[in-house]
Amino acid sequence: MTEAEERRESYETPELHSLPGSVLARPPGLERRIAPMPRVAGWDVKDLAARFGSPLCVIDERVLRAAYQRLDAAFRAGWKDTVIAASIKTNYLSAVVAILRSMGAWGEVVSGFEYRLCRDLGIPGGQIVFNGPWKSDQELELAFHEGALVNLDSDDELERVIKMARARQGELRVGLRVGVELNDAPWDKFGFAVENDHALEAARVIAREKNLILDGLHVHVGTYIPDAGVYGRACEALIGLGLRLERELGVEIRHIDLGGGYASRNTLRHTLLPGEAIAASAEEYARAITVPLKRAAAQFRRPPRLFIEPGRILVDEAAAMIATVRAVKRVSGQQKAALVDCGVHLLPTAFWYEHEIRPVEDRGQAVENYRVVGPLCMQIDVLRESALLPALRAGDLLVIRDAGAYNFSQSMQFIHMRPNYVLVHDGGVDVIREREADACVRAPERLPPHLINAETRGSILAGGG
Repeated sequence: MTEAEERRESYETPELHSLPGSVLARPPGLERRIAPMPRVAGWDVKDLAARFGSPLCVIDERVLRAAYQRLDAAFRAGWKDTVIAASIKTNYLSAVVAILRSMGAWGEVVSGFEYRLCRDLGIPGGQIVFNGPWKSDQELELAFHEGALVNLDSDDELERVIKMARARQGELRVGLRVGVELNDAPWDKFGFAVENDHALEAARVIAREKNLILDGLHVHVGTYIPDAGVYGRACEALIGLGLRLERELGVEIRHIDLGGGYASRNTLRHTLLPGEAIAASAEEYARAITVPLKRAAAQFRRPPRLFIEPGRILVDEAAAMIATVRAVKRVSGQQKAALVDCGVHLLPTAFWYEHEIRPVEDRGQAVENYRVVGPLCMQIDVLRESALLPALRAGDLLVIRDAGAYNFSQSMQFIHMRPNYVLVHDGGVDVIREREADACVRAPERLPPHLINAETRGSILAGGG
């Protein structure tokens, strides 16, 4: 061994250590700050929470009306005879339905409950579209009697309606819901398939009935469809079927209904881009549908009326949920959890949306990665698996944005009751649904006589309340 080799130091594998508290100790991106949102619908969030409690759903009437106006203008620019039949199931708060109705909307319902809601608010039966895979005989009879537009969904329903038509003196006018293979996975639970001529055969059956008249065709391509092109292809399928029916059966297709499913700016889980980057605009949806309709208009016996059944695109961005941080704790790994008083029982769309969550104030501390969880005794009660927020502590307020679609109509009393729902409008703020009390769950219950004893005698169910 030479002298130089003796002086050379042996190689040792280096050891790497993080620097606690430094930028290098945090994953990339955590230095970004989320802009606080101290006001919702123009009102101070702290004042709203102090006045109406937390959690609290706030609906902005101005945003709701603006969404309707934009969609209505977009479609009427391409096809003047367009009717917006607002999807009641998307948000059946009566105040929301009444606002949309005041703008000119019809009601689109899928149950007797929703039909009765519309009628109670003064919407005439003749301006209600009745869809859905199952309608009772009583519901169908009432809808026909009051002039509703009923879209048939299955062979069994068609058979029942044929019996009704044969028992009546006058005609029954119906629409036919069809299914078109446009999606993966197929949206094939509903209607009569076009590709195997099931829809054609159903139309032929209707044409043979002297008291049953086929007025139109309906399709609903799915839910949260950000690609406007899907609607263009669906419209072309309805046009092709409609023209064939007019030619072969001698019917007149008075309306074509393209349903709903239009996306909002909410971001679906497990997508690379935010919702606002991938969702089509109102104008793009309108062009996709009205352009093929205009091309084919002259081929129909007379240009059909166009129905659309929007829900999410109208109401999603008009509502926000205010929630309060009740505890902060460490969970698995190094992540923190922020436990808030709004769970998935009030925000079920958290199962498929990455809802934007904003702090009401920013005290300038480090941004941290939080799992935002609700108050339910369920591991799945998670509003966001990962949200970058300025350091939180118990008592802090958060705003969960774009919560108007499906959250109220799919909410439930589970462990905690539903909170106040308020409407912000030019005249101020009004409660449109009061916070629920225990009786909202327990009042319909009954305690059988054999269970009334010395302990239970004082229960409200035994008359002791």
